[in-house]
Amino acid sequence: MDSSTDAPISEDTDVTTGLNHLLADATVFYQKVRHYHWNVTGPHFFALHEEFEEIYDFWNDAIDELAERVRSRGDRPVHTLANVLDLASLEEDPSIPAAEAMVQHVTEDLSALDERAGRLQERAEAADDAGTEAVLGDLREQIEADRWMLRAWLDQA
Repeated sequence: MDSSTDAPISEDTDVTTGLNHLLADATVFYQKVRHYHWNVTGPHFFALHEEFEEIYDFWNDAIDELAERVRSRGDRPVHTLANVLDLASLEEDPSIPAAEAMVQHVTEDLSALDERAGRLQERAEAADDAGTEAVLGDLREQIEADRWMLRAWLDQA
């Protein structure tokens, strides 16, 4: 009997694994928002081009912070694109949707990221990992602010 496969996942391991999954989703999301930033067209170009840039700039820093949390827990962050795509639950968007659809996709992805971060924040609390809890709390505050702004934009479109 191999004890490594039969041992229950500890809260500590569960948090680290969750961080890597969130890191993978954040990386896919970051690239999707950059793609939308580069390819948005139409009457809302200026507003959305700028908004998408603000969002991906935030996620650039968030990705780094999530990776550093993984390192601080003694593990390696997911770092190849193949591994990112294997771990991520969010999907890339190879299409070039209309501006309104871009905003809708970003809003939906932010909701999924918030849900994942919320579950992980609960696991971090159970594992007594205040550092990860704080990072995820800050992340969730920004997600909520961005979702609110984008939903308001959708109401106007």
